[in-house]
Amino acid sequence: MFPKLLARDLSIVALTALIWRLGAQASSQPGFGGDFAGVLAGLTVGLCAYLLHEWGHLAGAILSGSTVRPARALSSGFLFSFESRRNTRRQFVVLSLGGWLATALALWLAYAALPSELFASRVARGVVVANSLLVVLIEFPLVAWSLWTGRVPPVENQPASAPIAAT
Repeated sequence: MFPKLLARDLSIVALTALIWRLGAQASSQPGFGGDFAGVLAGLTVGLCAYLLHEWGHLAGAILSGSTVRPARALSSGFLFSFESRRNTRRQFVVLSLGGWLATALALWLAYAALPSELFASRVARGVVVANSLLVVLIEFPLVAWSLWTGRVPPVENQPASAPIAAT
């Protein structure tokens, strides 16, 4: 299932690149057309930042040898489910750090690579910043709890199915 999820996400990235190419410059124009182009282009870039975050988590899971379950459907908002009962606290922390590093990269790219004068860039930056705030508000407390208690929080995202070791 991971190859299908990768193909899905690469398709989203390619579509985002096309939307950006066609619409980002239009977002510098006042009015409905510029606003619509800016929101569409900016939101799709923000979606790509979220996908990068999720793939960062998977990279962390793979690097730590975690047991994970791939998403069952392409419509899933998550790439995989982390097997809390089968993984260690260290594996959970590495998985978390992978997503955080990917989010930091997305945040840096949003400010370093996108032209400030475009409305689309400001929308994209806003979505990436919002994603980053969600990471701080949701994921940091889970890791802090894990470090404090020595336990892995129950973070499965999907109903039970056959687990696989991420290698």
